[in-house]
Amino acid sequence: MTHPTAHTPPLTLIERLVARAAGDAEGPPPLSRRIPVGVYTEQARFEQEKKALFERQPMIIGHESQLPEAGDTLVFDWLGIPLITVRDKAGNIGTFMNVCRHRGMRLVQEEGQTQLRSMVCPYHQWTYGLDGDLRNIPLEDCFVGLDKAELGLVALPTEVRHGLIWIQLDKTLPMDLDAHLAELGPDLDTFAVADYSFFEQSTRTINCNWKLIQDAFLDGYHVVRLHKNTVGPFFPDSLAESDLQGNHIRSAVARNEIFDAVNLPTDELNLRLHATFSYTVFPNAVMIFHPDYTSIISLFPLSPDQTIFVHTMLTPQTPSSEKERAHFQRSFAMIDKGVFEAEDIFASEGTQRGLRSGANEGLLFGAYEATALQFHDLVEQALK
Repeated sequence: MTHPTAHTPPLTLIERLVARAAGDAEGPPPLSRRIPVGVYTEQARFEQEKKALFERQPMIIGHESQLPEAGDTLVFDWLGIPLITVRDKAGNIGTFMNVCRHRGMRLVQEEGQTQLRSMVCPYHQWTYGLDGDLRNIPLEDCFVGLDKAELGLVALPTEVRHGLIWIQLDKTLPMDLDAHLAELGPDLDTFAVADYSFFEQSTRTINCNWKLIQDAFLDGYHVVRLHKNTVGPFFPDSLAESDLQGNHIRSAVARNEIFDAVNLPTDELNLRLHATFSYTVFPNAVMIFHPDYTSIISLFPLSPDQTIFVHTMLTPQTPSSEKERAHFQRSFAMIDKGVFEAEDIFASEGTQRGLRSGANEGLLFGAYEATALQFHDLVEQALK
């Protein structure tokens, strides 16, 4: 694995895959290392991760195309706090606690995407604008000494970058997105993430530790085995390369077409045809660049053995015909239910049950799972 100090283009990984496909480069050297079971099961460890990773780190919660118009809103409790992300009349996107400043009532009840003109508390009808400012208090003269300017909704740091909506739970700390992104930004621009459009999303609660999902998406060893009846036949066995972009991991898993690329000049290598790139965006997201669409998976832990799994599908443009829409609907169903749910989540939940059995003191990782070990090292560094 390489640890670049400056940005290297994604094509570098494909060139390394081509060299291996041509027999001109070796694969990773053998290794064996164990991750203790307690990393996935202990409550104290979970609380430590929640504070250090999920409160203090910027996280992706959506794509800008989900909120194209003023009043378009995302309502979600994924982080254990009721939140609402909304585009205001000036075109700005902000995130607020979905909690009235009067008596603490939840403002918008249903999770998901909706359209609002304002946010009205159902209890006493205190009304807030799309910018979070308090606009109206019924019978305001029955209160003494209220300052509406101080009673706006509690805002969280929010920023749109590369088409993605980033938030940070800890509002006492500045959200330094430049430092967090490190060298990831040019890659997101290379894959034109900002130009893609929201198509569909699924949200499910799964019975496993969030890091087991990360392990699965960082493991090239399982692809032709676990996925043998779905996407596995599109890939040669365990032919993958990865490197670090700051705290983020960029992985490229060779597709069968990599063997056709052996004699191609660099400018004819295709980032989506010759490999499938997967970016582990620290701490809790995975971006997968499929041949004709993009998946974003965001993981929000509820407990050591329960996680909210959010899968968002982005397409190159909004489908212009029913035929095109049907194509992407089939693709979403196949990857979301046929692969992620039936195979990756299945294996992760099965592993979580195995962890509780006491059969193993640790999970064993080998050479073709070394990228997952890199992720665990990044987590340990952040916890320190």
